[in-house]
Amino acid sequence: MTRLLRAAGSISAFTLLSRILGLWRDRLMAQTLGPGWVQDTFLLAWALPNVMRRLLGEGALSASLVPAYAKARLTDPAAARALLSQVVGAVITLLAPVCFVVAMASLTVPAEWLPLPVAGGQPAVRLLLALNAVLFAYSLPVCLTAVCSGALNTLGSFALPAATPLIINGVWIAALLLAEPLGFVDERDIVVFDAWCLSVGGFLQLLVVALPLWLRGELQWPPLRLPARGTAAAGVFVTMAPTMLGMSLNQISSLLDQGLAYCLIPQGAVTYIYLANRLLQFPHALTAMAVAVAVFPKLAEQANDVGRARMAETLQMAAATTILVTLPAAAGLIVLGDDVVRCLFLGGRFTEADVWPTVLTSGCLVAGLPFVGLAQLYARAYYAVGDNAAPARLAVKLVLANALANVVLLMTTDLGTAALAITSSASGLANALLLAYGFRRHAKLGSLRNAWLRSLVATTVLCLVLPFTRVAPADGSWLAKTLGNVALPIGVGIAVYVLAHVLLRSPELGALRRRRRG
Repeated sequence: MTRLLRAAGSISAFTLLSRILGLWRDRLMAQTLGPGWVQDTFLLAWALPNVMRRLLGEGALSASLVPAYAKARLTDPAAARALLSQVVGAVITLLAPVCFVVAMASLTVPAEWLPLPVAGGQPAVRLLLALNAVLFAYSLPVCLTAVCSGALNTLGSFALPAATPLIINGVWIAALLLAEPLGFVDERDIVVFDAWCLSVGGFLQLLVVALPLWLRGELQWPPLRLPARGTAAAGVFVTMAPTMLGMSLNQISSLLDQGLAYCLIPQGAVTYIYLANRLLQFPHALTAMAVAVAVFPKLAEQANDVGRARMAETLQMAAATTILVTLPAAAGLIVLGDDVVRCLFLGGRFTEADVWPTVLTSGCLVAGLPFVGLAQLYARAYYAVGDNAAPARLAVKLVLANALANVVLLMTTDLGTAALAITSSASGLANALLLAYGFRRHAKLGSLRNAWLRSLVATTVLCLVLPFTRVAPADGSWLAKTLGNVALPIGVGIAVYVLAHVLLRSPELGALRRRRRG
């Protein structure tokens, strides 16, 4: 377990830097474009390849490949190398034609054929098609990057795959900073230039993770064909379909949220949802995702243990650790939400009127952070034991329920984007509870009641202390407010939370201390 936590710490360190760059990028986007129809359109177009990345690359394909690749390396390293190359070749064979067809269709379909009730009218639809033609091509390199990252994780390399988002964030920031000096002044020209830069950045990401595998001899030249029936590579794709559904809840729900906001809520709604998701993903990537990525190869190795006692123990400690790190992150972000949004985004075209919708949407979404983390962890446990169908069936039901709840709340309330965030958090809670309940047929898990109780007590203390740590004056500078109302409260809050767990003698905190000594 110490080794797993060390890997999680390595992932978190690089992810922290990436998320900091990501927040700078989002700040530049918000202040340069503002929550108008141009940025809403760009963000919706950007969401499409990212759904492909999370479902096919980081989600379904990686979750299906890692157990097979890990087991093959234990018995036949040569077969493992062949498996990886065949999967890479199959992804290229499948996705390259799809990207080409989508690009051609986006460039040739008249905007008049898509009479969407969107802010910006037909110019927005034309821009959406143009951006989709460029950005959808990003799906190919980013999915291959996720496959190669999964292989590197299995080989014990976690830092380099975690560092790849630095590249795309750096490219995005450079594009925004260079747009005006290069003569791109109109908002539509800026986002098109940005889209081209992001597509190029996707291939740079791929190079960073594929080259080490190639130099180590683990990645051979990929055969550009689908794997033959009955091979290990074909088995990966057979198990991928239900896995894709099982890991799709958050991604598909997020895409549905943005689509509904784009069509049913006034302009700016997609931007509010996007920024709320970004604020959710910052702590999620540093906490729950880091634990889930680090523990997945170990779960795959232990899935064959008699009685799966070791696997159950690993999963239980990972779940308790997920609660330990996500609950205070969610509560702290809710308490400090107004200060965080003001310090990160206020300025330029992001005005005072945009602060409260972003704060409200973020708070409703971040409330589900612990459950999102636990659901992803338990889903990986199912995939490790070869049960891909159960998470898939549950995901289909929850996605449909989430979509129905979204429409009902939008039609019957004035909550706007907050309604979409509330249903997403509720879906995350239901997903985590039902996955944990159903996993008992694979391994007997102990109760997390005490882990929840300890973290709830410590988090309550944290929330009581945070309001008294804001020291910046109302008329202070941006730097003073950032340091006095955000950075200082976060630092004090972490110290208070850790101290509370020390007094509670939490075993999860002891595991983290052993990781640092190790």
